Amino acid sequence: MSARRARAAATLLLALPVLARAHDAGHTVTFAGVSGTRFAVQARAAAQAAPLPAGGSLAQRLVYDSGLSDPIPEAWDTVLIQGESPDPAVAFEAAREDGGEWRPLEMHRFKGGRFWAKAHLRQAQGPMRLRALDSGAKSDREVTVYGVEVFVDEPASAGSPIVPPRGPENPVAPRPIVHTRAEWKAVAPTEPWSPDPRPWRVTLHHSDGKHTTTLAESEAEARFIQDFHIHGRGWIDIAYHFLVDAQGNILEGRPEGVLGAHTLGNNEGNIGIVLLGTYHPPVNNVPTKAQLDAVASLGRYLVARYGIDPKSLKGHRDYKQTDCPGNLAYARLDALRLAFGDLPQPPAFAARPAPALREPIAWLSEPSFDGREPGFPGL
Repeated sequence: MSARRARAAATLLLALPVLARAHDAGHTVTFAGVSGTRFAVQARAAAQAAPLPAGGSLAQRLVYDSGLSDPIPEAWDTVLIQGESPDPAVAFEAAREDGGEWRPLEMHRFKGGRFWAKAHLRQAQGPMRLRALDSGAKSDREVTVYGVEVFVDEPASAGSPIVPPRGPENPVAPRPIVHTRAEWKAVAPTEPWSPDPRPWRVTLHHSDGKHTTTLAESEAEARFIQDFHIHGRGWIDIAYHFLVDAQGNILEGRPEGVLGAHTLGNNEGNIGIVLLGTYHPPVNNVPTKAQLDAVASLGRYLVARYGIDPKSLKGHRDYKQTDCPGNLAYARLDALRLAFGDLPQPPAFAARPAPALREPIAWLSEPSFDGREPGFPGL
């Protein structure tokens, strides 16, 4: 095959619609406007009089009931939750509003109590209900549900958008230090990645999960997210290209040059960067200076390497109805766009002249939101 025909074949391959398993994050389920919850589980000896669930047995007791969720506008057939539950005696069930049978969620547990759980129901519209059952907790524990989502568990296709003009490209642009997939012990993708060699945009996310405090915790969380995405959401690999923790550590997700799975219908040419934690009420993890500096260094590299327009940086919520990347992270996007282009920040955002390329960035002051105290209210 001639070089010209090979290039034409590659272009045709990249222009074809790409199959993405399920949704990027489905529809986030909220209860009275809240997307997560915490509840206490008492040891069995301290709670003998707790009520049994409808249809339950003497071996189970009800420890949490969400009540009906807020309206869910789309049809769905799959429930997926993730959180932390130190005691394996706690299990979850889901049901529809119409009084249908409770379906147990299949639990997948990780070291330290991190878990995700999934159940399939018949496909239909309408709200859902979630409950937790205890089959014999041995000590008092607190269970955290970071998020609940629903989706239709089938492939969806997306077309190819028009690529905007690029700036200069530098194939040897220096990349910041990135902890590789091998370092955090990623597993291989379940199928070959689709090529996406010349990205032109960047999307910021938050993991809506555990806020890690050490590199070891971040590596463990990366393994959890990869498993959650592969076996929970049904994708071939972790969705994002880069993960950034509060200490400024950058972990490699999918390699550069391959298609991500983080923004449904807008994955092509899109580098996904996720902040580990939940940067939205009621949790309100605050992006740290080290974290923002790390994202800025990544952005400067991507702009230099691929000619990406710094203004192409968006939050996940700019593409779909979602809280992601959270109010506290979304408020930093303007400053990050300036940092991506290594441009001076407006006087309102910086108290001194713009820093040099590798000096710390003067970030926006922390915005004020209601509900700043950490923790989840009960649903």
